[in-house]
Amino acid sequence: MVGWYDPKVLLQSAWMLTLSNIFGRHSDPRLIEALASQPQGAFDLEGNDVGFDFVSDVGDGFNSTYAVATAIARPELEAEDAAGHKHVTRGGEVLVFGGDEVYPYPTREAYEQRTEQPYAAAFEAAGRRPRVFALPGNHDWYDSLVAFSRTFCRPARGFAGCQTGQTRSYFALRLPGDWWLLAVDLQFGAQIDEPQEKYFVDIAAQMSPAAHIIVCVPSPQWIYATSYPGEPKYNDATLQRIEREILGRRVAVWLTGDLHHYKRHEAADGRQKIISGGGGAFLHPTHVPEPLELQGGYQQKAAWPDAAQSRRLHRGHWRFPWLNPRFMPLIGSVYLLSVWFAVSGFFDFDAQICSARDFGCALGLSLRAALTDPAHGLWLATVVGGFIFFTDTHVRWYRFVGGAIHATLHLLAAFSLGWCGYVLAEGLLGESALWLPELVIVLACLLAFTLGGALGAWILGAYLHVSLAAFGRHANEAFSALRIEDYKQWLRCRVRASGELEIDSLGIARVPRRWRETPSGIVADDPNASTPRLIERVVLRPRIEGGYAVHGIDMQGRRYGAAG
Repeated sequence: MVGWYDPKVLLQSAWMLTLSNIFGRHSDPRLIEALASQPQGAFDLEGNDVGFDFVSDVGDGFNSTYAVATAIARPELEAEDAAGHKHVTRGGEVLVFGGDEVYPYPTREAYEQRTEQPYAAAFEAAGRRPRVFALPGNHDWYDSLVAFSRTFCRPARGFAGCQTGQTRSYFALRLPGDWWLLAVDLQFGAQIDEPQEKYFVDIAAQMSPAAHIIVCVPSPQWIYATSYPGEPKYNDATLQRIEREILGRRVAVWLTGDLHHYKRHEAADGRQKIISGGGGAFLHPTHVPEPLELQGGYQQKAAWPDAAQSRRLHRGHWRFPWLNPRFMPLIGSVYLLSVWFAVSGFFDFDAQICSARDFGCALGLSLRAALTDPAHGLWLATVVGGFIFFTDTHVRWYRFVGGAIHATLHLLAAFSLGWCGYVLAEGLLGESALWLPELVIVLACLLAFTLGGALGAWILGAYLHVSLAAFGRHANEAFSALRIEDYKQWLRCRVRASGELEIDSLGIARVPRRWRETPSGIVADDPNASTPRLIERVVLRPRIEGGYAVHGIDMQGRRYGAAG
C-alpha cells in the first residue's frame, strides 16, 4: 500500500496538485482534448441483457487491486450473502472505472505497473476481455490528464488487452431497456466545460421521454455538501444543474467513488445515490461523516463495512509511528529545528535572569528569543501556520483554534525534549558547557531528532484519532495512516430489455496477502483470505406512474420488496 505519510509522496503529491490547479485554471485540458480528438458520440451496447462492472479507486496496493481485478475478470463469480445463500453473478460485457485509477499520483509507469499490469494478468488468466471505459478522479488530474489520456483515451492502444473506445475524459453508454450511463468529468469539482456540456445536451436529445439515467461522477458531492456546508467547492449545485438544465430529467442512479467504501442512499421514489470506492485503495471509515439522511430525502440504506466495524478499525492510531515509519524523520526534522531555535535562546546571557536548568525559566527564555529573533519567530509562525492549514474543518475559528492547539502540543513536546537534552548535556560536560554551547545545542538537537520522530508521529496519530472520534473530521488523513487494504468492494450491474436494473454490491472482507504463480496465472495462496460476498442486491423496476419499485437482498441476506 502507498505510504501516504512518506515525505516523497507528500511532497510530490503537493507539487503535482499545485501545478494541476495552476495550469488547469488557465488551460483546461478538457477543451484541448475536445479540439484535438475525433468526434465522440454515444456508445451503443447491443443485446437484450447487458452487464457492466463498476470499480473505482484502484492501484494503491497490489494485494487489494489484484484481488478485485481477479474477481471482476471471472466469467462467473459465486458469492455468499450474509444469510449463507449462494448467488452466481455473470461478469459484465463492460468494465467502467469510476475515478482515481492510480495512486499516489499519475505517471505512465504508475498506470502500467499499479493498474494495467494487474488487470492484464487477471483478464489473461480468465480468458475474458470486456470493453473498458474510464472516468478520471482527482488523482488522475494531478498531471492534467496526460497519463490518463494515454492509458484510456487511445482506442488503438487499448487497456490491459481490452478494447477501449473513448477519446475524451467523459462518455455516454446506451444500454438496453431505455437505460443510459453517462460519465461526467468534473475537474476537481469544477464546472462542466462547454464542449462537454454540449456533448451531454446532444446525448439528452437522443433519449426518449421515458429514458432512465445512471450518472457517474468523480466524487460524492451529496456527502461533502452535508459535511462542509457553505463551502462552494463541496456543494452539489453542479449535480443539480446536470439534472435540471443539461439532461432536463431526474437521474435514477448516481454512481461515484472517491470515498473508499460502500454506501447507498435511497429516495422515497426509488432513486439511488451510491458510493462504491473499494477497488483497491486504503479503506475510508463509514461511521463518519454521519449524514444518514441527505438533501432531497435520501435515506442511508447500506454501508460496508458497517459503522460498528468501522469504529473498531479506527482504534489503531496508537500504531501510527510503526505504520508510517518514513514519516518519523520528517517530523523529527521539525522537532530538531524547533529545538535548535529554543536552546539557542538559553545562551543569551544578557537576557538571562535565571537558570535554564529550570523548566519554566528555559521556556521563558525561548519565548523571549522567539519575540526578539526574527528567524526564530518566523519558524514558529511557519509551524503554527502549517498545522492550521492542515486542520480539517469548514468553520474558520475552529481551524485556527484546533490548528493552534495541535501545533502547541508538538512545540511543547519538542521543547521538552530539547530541554532534557540541554540538562543532560550540561550534566555530562559540566562547566565546559558554558564554553561549548555549540556542542550542547548539537546534543539537544540529536535527542530531539531521535526521540521526536516517534513522539511527534504518535502525537499526530492521537490528534487524528480524537479529531475523528469527537468531531468526525480528518477521515481521509486518519484512515490513510492506517493503510487498511481489506474490505474491498465493487458493483456488478445488469440491465435487462424489460427495463429492470440489477445492482449487486460485491466485497472481499480480507484480501490475500500471498500469491503464487501457476501455468494458468497468479492465484491466491493465503488460507486466511476471504471469498467474495454479496453485500446486498438492489433491483430497480421502472413504474408506469414514475419512480422505481425497489426489491432485492439486504445486508442481512433477507429478501425484501416485490417478488421475482
